[in-house]
Amino acid sequence: MADWTDLPMDILVVIAQCLTVIEDFTSFIVVCKSWQSVTSILKKKPSLPTRYPGIMLAEKIDTEDQENRDDQDASIRCFLNLLTSKKYLLQLPEVRGRKCTGAHYGWLWTIGIDLQINLLHPFSRQQICLPPMLTFPDQYEYNEKFKPQEVWDGFVSKIVMSSNPLKEKSLHDYNEDSTMVAIYGEFAILAFTKLGDIVWTNISVQSCAYQDIIFYNGKFYAIGIHGVVVVCDFDDANGPKATVIAPAPIETNDTYQKYLVKSSGHLILVARFRKGISLDFDDDVDNEEEGDDDDVQEDDVDNEEEGDNNEEDMGDVDGNDNVDEVEDVKDSGNEEEEAGFYTTGFLVWSLDECHENLSSQIAYNL
Repeated sequence: MADWTDLPMDILVVIAQCLTVIEDFTSFIVVCKSWQSVTSILKKKPSLPTRYPGIMLAEKIDTEDQENRDDQDASIRCFLNLLTSKKYLLQLPEVRGRKCTGAHYGWLWTIGIDLQINLLHPFSRQQICLPPMLTFPDQYEYNEKFKPQEVWDGFVSKIVMSSNPLKEKSLHDYNEDSTMVAIYGEFAILAFTKLGDIVWTNISVQSCAYQDIIFYNGKFYAIGIHGVVVVCDFDDANGPKATVIAPAPIETNDTYQKYLVKSSGHLILVARFRKGISLDFDDDVDNEEEGDDDDVQEDDVDNEEEGDNNEEDMGDVDGNDNVDEVEDVKDSGNEEEEAGFYTTGFLVWSLDECHENLSSQIAYNL
């Protein structure tokens, strides 16, 4: 009987290239080391399909367990499939001690105390270096007592890019047209860079405190704390700038957390409101809106973000494998309520073709 581990490398490459579902790919690379090594020579890197939404959980290290801290493996990260509630453990020493600010086109954004910002592909473990944190134009006033290493983990809140950083069917040929936009700094303003650039460049904005950005239909959109939506223009004669395309919705306020998401091909504004010890205001929506708001009925939100909450024990991990599948996620109760605040509902608006007034609105109570 033939040994599966002895399959020729060219055949393994063909098989791996045909895999389009993350569960199949993770199962493929845990068969043995030779199968896992195929990921380093694939012509086309597998992405994280948006139809299978997932999040990467934060580094799980018990800082209070000082006695056994050295035995805890911080190079292992847990990925959670939101549809199947399955967890997958990946060995990613490249993210040890680093914060991940999101994911796009199958690549993770990481930043560490070394102030370097990287793109990391979790399966091939290939990395692309971007301009470091200190190349952003607006910095804190650092001194001997207050250094950049004290704010690195909160300096960049989100990064979004326009396209895959690698050209089609290429391992090392960068896509120089790939543009990245970030929300950063003390005042949460916007900046951009391109592959090959050595610095980040500010985008001229009329306000600050931006909460979310998204790349949609060939353009970058951002939303501020007040709910105003802007679009980024990189071809203006006076330099890159952000132009307002939609005013703040009347029904929202600064205390709502705001997001821009793509859902079924539409651009959606979502406002999340919460209650709790730290949020002592009334966020209830009195009446659910009624009417002909049929164009906003999507419930499949394609938003890839890192989870900030750690889950329960990840189980045993074989140090020779890059990925391991773990048991189903169990409901651990009302963790948000125990933490002092909890989500009570959402307001949702369609933003398609809006230039002066926001389109239809729907309210959801939880």
